[in-house]
Amino acid sequence: MKHFFKGAAVTAAVLIILMIVSIFCNIQGIELNMTAIGPVTAVCSMFIYNGLIKNEEKKKK
Repeated sequence: MKHFFKGAAVTAAVLIILMIVSIFCNIQGIELNMTAIGPVTAVCSMFIYNGLIKNEEKKKK
């Protein structure tokens, strides 16, 4: 269950950052293609989550 909460926290953090970037770009008049940004967000979340899990496993040893 601990891993589920870490994954949810990482995903929430990445989505919050994405919303901030989207708001800034919209204010500046830049249109972002959300179809392309969605998968990139998911992949970034997975890489960050895997990094957290690897660090945790190294600390246990």
